[in-house]
Formats: sequence, structure tokens, C-alpha cells
Amino acid sequence: MKYGRWAVALYLACTALIVAVGLLGPSVVVLTLTNRHSWLPSYWFNTKPNDWLVSVLIYAAILLGGCGVYLATKALRHGWAPRVNRLIALGIGTTAAITLVPPMASGDVLIYAAYGRIMALGGDPYTTSPADFMQRGHDPVIDATEPPWQGARSVYGPIATWIQWVASKIGGESAHLTVWMLQLSVAISLIVTALLLVKLVGNGVAGDPANVDGQDQDTARRRVIMLTLANPLLLWAVLAGAHNDAIAVMFAVIALVLLRRHVFLAGLMLGVAGCTKLSIGLVGVAMLWSLRADRRKAIFFCGGGAIAMGGLYAIVGLQAFQQAQKQSSSISVGTPYRALLELLKLFLPNGVVRTLLAILAWGALIVVAILLSQVFPKSLVPQTHPGDPTPAALRYTAIYAVAWVLTAMYSLPWYDVIAWSALATVAASKLDVLLAVRTTMVALAYVPGRSPDAPQVAATLSDSLHFVSARVRDTLCPAVDLAVLIAVIVWCHRKGARLRRPAATRRPSPSEQRAECLSRDGS
Repeated sequence: MKYGRWAVALYLACTALIVAVGLLGPSVVVLTLTNRHSWLPSYWFNTKPNDWLVSVLIYAAILLGGCGVYLATKALRHGWAPRVNRLIALGIGTTAAITLVPPMASGDVLIYAAYGRIMALGGDPYTTSPADFMQRGHDPVIDATEPPWQGARSVYGPIATWIQWVASKIGGESAHLTVWMLQLSVAISLIVTALLLVKLVGNGVAGDPANVDGQDQDTARRRVIMLTLANPLLLWAVLAGAHNDAIAVMFAVIALVLLRRHVFLAGLMLGVAGCTKLSIGLVGVAMLWSLRADRRKAIFFCGGGAIAMGGLYAIVGLQAFQQAQKQSSSISVGTPYRALLELLKLFLPNGVVRTLLAILAWGALIVVAILLSQVFPKSLVPQTHPGDPTPAALRYTAIYAVAWVLTAMYSLPWYDVIAWSALATVAASKLDVLLAVRTTMVALAYVPGRSPDAPQVAATLSDSLHFVSARVRDTLCPAVDLAVLIAVIVWCHRKGARLRRPAATRRPSPSEQRAECLSRDGS
């Protein structure tokens, strides 16, 4: 099918452009990594590329990737049926390619490396910032951190910090090797997450009419692979920046796999996810909701989560949990909340405004989640036994994740990994396209993405690119983000109204028409 072939071509083109920019070497987009090992990944040439050149190439890559995701979902809806193993090879191949070039568009991975180095040197990243260590003397890894994070203490959970420590132990004084270890951990996490989801949706009987919307195992697997493992938007937003959200999501998906038969272990693993990044641990609320009919299982699940989070945070100290909570009042530039913040600050104190906006954000999350719950597609994961909570847990996780990325005050492109991971396990809907628009726009907003005060950026960033990228981030992105939110609400209202009509008066959906045809053929 032509849509499918075009989708694969766009996936590959997006990956090729990302790799090409990485190979060009340090720039306003690509990070500078010190103490390079010439024979170890990641690889690059020191070409000193123009700031507009690398930015336009990445803009093109993101747009091609977004179009590719749209065409992939369209092709799958129209019966595109490539071999599953080939799609897995596509995903692993593109993941490996991007892992072999330096990180881009965010200096976050440099601060991860610095926190690991601080711990490796006997310090505590929850009480000591890179700037504090810089006052004691020179260290090539800690000195590589970029503004504005040099004075920031770690807000990540103990699992993330220990992974950073292991990377630092391996990398030593080489920021190059330390960062690549962190890149590798993210790549492995993305692959494991996708393969576990493929296993979940493939646990039913192929061709079983009980499968949602008549989709068999392979159709569901193709959807999971194209929206997670091979998804170029995630490869750019998460892997190219080496963001540890992927690690937290992997643990959350492991919890979902365990939920089927080992509720207590699922709670433990969900606690581990929360101890990697606290915001990902909140999907436990969605998982708990799927257990509401079985009080015993719900108690075991909560007990496992409490033991994991309580025990792990107790090891590193209460200050780690306090640091993790600090982002609760932060507002990112690319959200509509930033415009409200600047407006309301003219009339009210900053603290009051942030509190009001936090209440608004939580209220919006609840409202959008309720609206979605009434019309959200059914899970593609079949029940393996009576009382199996996994299908419902994945559906509720997708509802929470989509509502969260659309309404959060602090929202960045790599946060969308949890939404895509969960959405891939439910039936196709207009949410696929709307989330693709949202992720594409937020990804565009963070190019070049790094602080203009970073030495490498300040030396090469032109005023024209700085102006354009700032307007994309503070004007265009919030407008598109708000438009997507409104579109989701309108879609919920219209679909809900259609579902509430009597069956005799409403027009059947395409899936219902297919089911009716199959029923006639069977009779």
C-alpha cells in the first residue's frame, strides 16, 4: 500500500537527517563532548556547521517524521500489512543509528552526567550542584554542564541517579563516554518498552473475533511498533536528547506486564518507575483505578508501590523527594500557561498566580480525563483470564497520559513518550493524529533547544535564528497546543453525542460496519 511505503520512507528520511546533523559535529544543536575516545561511539566530524543549516535540517526531520506517523496510522487503518519482523528491524535499526551520534537539542544529558560524576566522587547530587563542585576545582565532566543547570541540584529519583552513577563509573573523566552510556541506557529502554508492548497486544488468539475492532495480533503489533519503537518523533524527542523519561516508562510498562498475575510485584515496579522520575509514577493512579473492583489486589498493589518508593527514597534521604517535588510549580515556555502567567502577574503576586495556575492545570487534567474516558478507544490487549485488569489498566494509562501531556503546566516534547506508549495499545482514533500534531509542534519549538548562554551556542547562534526559534516556542507552540486541546474536547463531545444516540438512529462506525459484514459472512 502506498501510504505504508511512504510512511517507511519518511521514517527513514527523518532518521537520516538526524544522523547527518549529528555527524556534522558540535553546533547550536549538537552537544560538545569532552575527552573524546576516537574509536568509541558516539561519532562525529568537527565541521563547525552553520547554525541555520543544522536547525533547518532538524526542522525538516521533525516535519517529515510527523507526516510519517500520520501516514503510518492511515496505512494501518486501510489494511497495510507488512511483516512484523521487518518493522521491528526498522525500529531497532533507526534507534541504533541515532544512538551512534552525539545528543542534540538539549543539555539535559550533560547534567545527568554531572550528577553521576558528583556521586562517583563521593558527593550528593541532591544537596550539591555542579556549580558547587566547580568551586573546588576543575573536572571535565562537571565543567561540561550548560546554563541554566549549573546551579541546579538533582530533581530525579534514586534509580535515575544510580544509573547516572554507573555511567560515570564507566566513563570516568570522559564526558564523551559517560554521555554515550546514558544514550545507550535510553536506547535499550525504548526497545524493551516497545517489545514488551508488542508481547502484550499479541497474547490473544490470532484472528479471534473477540479482539477489539476485529484486529488480529499482527495488526495490533504493527500499530505498536510504528507508534513506539520506530516512531521518528520519539526517536528525536527522547533518544536524540538521551532523556531518562524512557527509562521510567520502561519500568512502568514492566509494571503493566506484571499486573496480569503478580499485582504486588507490579506495585513494586511502578514504585521503581516513580523513583526514576516522579511524574511517570503517577500512572499508578490509572493502574489502581483498573483494580477498584478488587480491594485485595488494590491493597497489594499500593503496598508494593509504597515499599519500593519508601525504601528507595529512604536510602538517598528525604531531600531527594523534596527536590523531585520542586518542579510542581514550574511553567514551561511552550504552554498556554506561560501567557496566562505573564498576564496575571500584572495584577497578582507571582506565588498566587502560580498556585492558581496549578489548580487550573489539575482541574483541566481531571476534566479532560473524564471526557476521554467516555469515548476513548478500547484496548487492543486481550484478557487472558477472567478478572485480568491489564486491558483496562492500559486504557486508563493512555487516558491519563494523553490528558496529562495536553494540560500540564510544564510539558516538553520528551514527556510524550508515555502517551505514545500507552496510546499504541488501544484502537486507532483521531487521537493518533492530534497527538502527532502536538508532539511535532512541541519538538519544533525546542530547536535548537539549548540555552543561548551556553558557550558553544553563544559563539555560533545568530540573532535571526534566536528570534525565530523564540517566537516558535513562545507564540506558535502555545497556540497549536491550545488548538489541539480544544480539538480533543470537541472530538470527545461529538463522539459522545453520537454514542448516546439510539442505535437505530445513529450511523454505524466503520468498525461496526466491518463487524456486521463479518457476522453476515459467518451466517
